[in-house]
Amino acid sequence: MRTQLSVQRQEVLGTVVEIKVPKIHADCLASCFAELKRIEKTYSRFLDDSALSQANKKIGKWQGVSDEFLWLIKQAELYKKKTKGYFDITIKEVLDSMGYDKTYRFTPQQMKSKGILHGIKEAIMQPIVIDDNNNKILLRKEIDFGGIGKGYALDKVAELLESKGVVHYYINAGGDIYARQSHRDEPWIILLEHPDDPARAIGKIKLDRQAIAGSSSNRRRWGKQGEYHHLINPKTQKPAEKMKAIFVIAEKGMDADVYATGLFATGFEEAIRLSKELPVEVLMISKEDKMFRAKGLR
Repeated sequence: MRTQLSVQRQEVLGTVVEIKVPKIHADCLASCFAELKRIEKTYSRFLDDSALSQANKKIGKWQGVSDEFLWLIKQAELYKKKTKGYFDITIKEVLDSMGYDKTYRFTPQQMKSKGILHGIKEAIMQPIVIDDNNNKILLRKEIDFGGIGKGYALDKVAELLESKGVVHYYINAGGDIYARQSHRDEPWIILLEHPDDPARAIGKIKLDRQAIAGSSSNRRRWGKQGEYHHLINPKTQKPAEKMKAIFVIAEKGMDADVYATGLFATGFEEAIRLSKELPVEVLMISKEDKMFRAKGLR
């Protein structure tokens, strides 16, 4: 027998988040959205009073941060290493210069460096320095948790639901999804959007105790020729153009979110090689419509 579900949608994290739980657990939804709003209030680069925005105002100065903030920084640095530099949270200045800022003006302009890394110094000086013993960080460039935040939010909400004994649920944060299926309920079926036509799907998967995240430049482009989008190759400091779309499945929302972002920036051929070193299953489509599907992705 199919469990009756309670569904709630709210705009948070810059997108519409939808959560589905059994009706007997409907009272959990308020705390789930409260946690999402806490994460947004703390880590959004679009809010002037967020902890992230305040940290970005102290470039070149040591500053104390919370345990959670420090943990996220350390995870981001670890992901940067695992993706060979293709996931990088220090690209905020590039996004701002292209017009993808807190006002969403989408008007590119000359990049005005707010960091203190220039020329040869950048190859020597680390953009983020961590003092573990004193819970302090030193930023030499502004940072953005955009490629890691939604995945982290998925994990925190899933953790909250699990702590309340919920074993059947679905969390969709603007296309980044985490779902768990109970043994007596039907599986969660996820459609994979066609990168050239949002009205079509290129396939479907079953999701259980896993997360899926996708990256594609088709939904958010701007500029006279549509030459700008928000998925940046950190090594060229320009929008990545060798991939059309990627879908990543992982055990954790943060893994799926980060690796979808990093692998998209890498480019099709290199992303195939790199994905085999990571704890993920992928489906990738190149700019020329070549497709790669990992053996474990059914």
